[in-house]
Order: sequence, then structure tokens, then C-alpha cells
Amino acid sequence: MQNLKAGVIGCGYFAQNHLAAWQAIEDVTLAAVCDQQADRAEEAGAKFGAGKVYTDAAEMLANEPLDFVDVVTTPPSHRPLVELVAQHGRHVICQKPLAPSMEDAKAMVDACKSAGVTFMVHENFRWQGIIRHAKQIVDDGKIGEPFFAQVSFRTGYDVYPNQPYLATDERLVLYDMGVHVFDLVRFFMGEVNSLYAQTHRIHPDIRGEDAATALLRHDHGTSVANMNYVSAVEHDEFIQIPVRIEGNRGSLEIRRDYQLSVVSDKQMTHHHVPPGQYPWGSPLGGAVIESVVNVQRHWVDCLRNGTEPDTSGADNLKTLELVFGSYKSVAGDTIYHTEA
Repeated sequence: MQNLKAGVIGCGYFAQNHLAAWQAIEDVTLAAVCDQQADRAEEAGAKFGAGKVYTDAAEMLANEPLDFVDVVTTPPSHRPLVELVAQHGRHVICQKPLAPSMEDAKAMVDACKSAGVTFMVHENFRWQGIIRHAKQIVDDGKIGEPFFAQVSFRTGYDVYPNQPYLATDERLVLYDMGVHVFDLVRFFMGEVNSLYAQTHRIHPDIRGEDAATALLRHDHGTSVANMNYVSAVEHDEFIQIPVRIEGNRGSLEIRRDYQLSVVSDKQMTHHHVPPGQYPWGSPLGGAVIESVVNVQRHWVDCLRNGTEPDTSGADNLKTLELVFGSYKSVAGDTIYHTEA
């Protein structure tokens, strides 16, 4: 089959992982890259073998016969760029968090639907190999019906040098990392009916919250989502996501160093599920590389087969509602009930 022609808008810090993954996926050709900073666009084009280099997204879309575009920019630019791509009739995948507001996010979903293009959010945590392995155990019924889950992302990793805008944003860890954690909660436990959240600001030189915890209610259970950028611990679990799920027949737990333990009908098993190896490295670790490659392969498969992505724009609206609902819960010190 003919390779799909990809264009990438945004060649910054995390985009390097996207670009490397597109280069590694056999039936994708990186046809063009675009960044407002010309030197960054030129560097990415040379490093990843892009066919053309642009500093203007509209010019790239007008000139290049692309099959899809990957938007890897900061959230305030997502809506105009996604709408621009949709206007040109190209399928579009967009980095998280999808948008600064539910209004913007819904407008993006509507624009892609009206244009008849496929729209997916690059929500990659659920694509880590150990997360997929754990989900299969749950789906196979080995721990029975889940009634409790805890998903954590607690780290002391300094996120600000590579993404300085995070320090100035009034919304921080819930917005930047909560989308990942809430997506995993939904992945394992289903949709959320209500939540109650609390936040704290620990770092003295930032504007937003850098620690947050939410208690979420589902049809058949409860989950706890906690996240921060300030935990000083002996074994920092940055990118590795501790998960505990309890069901009526057993439980599973994801621990550090990609260890997964399962109790099923009073029998204990242990699994080591390290990330796949790829010919390039990332300072964020192998799990990041694996998850980015996997989510982008899923996107290609969906385009090939005409199927809706697991983390479509429409699906991601449910995750974003939990993020913004958490802020409402904090502001009113009250329970937030989801629209669903």
C-alpha cells in the first residue's frame, strides 16, 4: 500500500518524540514539517528527513498533498490549527491537552466532523505496554469486576526548563498531567459520574497548582487520581505510572521498574513488562518512546481501516470535562457532577 504522507506542525521539545516515531513507522512518509521558528523547523527537517520545511502552516497545507497532519504545539494554538487543517480536508491528530476550554474543544470536534475528517488526540499514556497488559488482564476477567482503582503520577522531575510556559500558567498539573491520569481512570474503570478534587501549590515560583487529588465515582466503583510535580522520593517514578485495581475476584498492581503483580482467585503471579526498544533515545525514558510509537501506529491503522480512534476528539471531551470539572470542584469546594 502507498505510504501515508504526514505533515507535522510544531517542532519543539516533545515533538521530537512524535517526529522520531513517524520516522520509525514503515508506511508513513514525513512529507513536511512546520514551525514558526525557522531554525527549529530546519533542524527538525534535516534530522528526521522531512521532504519540505515551512514556517507557515497555511502555506504547508496549500502546497503539500498530505494525508494527515500532527499538531504538536501549545494548547492555545490548537483550535485555530485544527480548524485550519480540517478546512483543507486533512485528517488531524493533536497533542494534549486538547484545548484551554470545553468550548474550544467542542468546536474542534465539530469542525472535523463537518469536514468529514478523522480527529484524534495524542493521548499516549494508555499505550504503554504495561498499561495495555494490565487492561487485558482486567478485560479477561481475571480480577473480576473492578470496584476500586488508584492511578498516580507523582514526581520531582523538573518540568520547567524544557517547558517554561508551565510555570506561568494559572492551571498546571490537573491541566497538563490530569488529562493523562483521568484518561487512564476512564480506560480501566469506565465513565465518571461525579468527582471531588483538592489542589495545592507547593513550588514558590509558579502560578498554578502543582499537586492535586481527585476522588471519582463510577457506576460500579470508586477511583482515586493523584498527581504532582513536587514529590522528592528515593525512586522517582517519572513516566512510570503506579496503578492499583481491585476487583471482586482479585487485584492487580503496577509498580516501579515495570513490575506487574496479579492476585486472581487467591493465586499470585508476577510479570515484568519493560518497554519496547527503539533505535533512538529519549530523556523521558523508554516508556515514552513506546507509547508514542504505539499511539501513532494506532492512528495509522484507523486511517487505513476507516475506524474511529480509541482517543478520538469526541472521546477526549469526556476526559477534558474531568479536568475542568476538577477546577470547578476546587473553586466551590463541592462535588462536580458530569454532564453524562
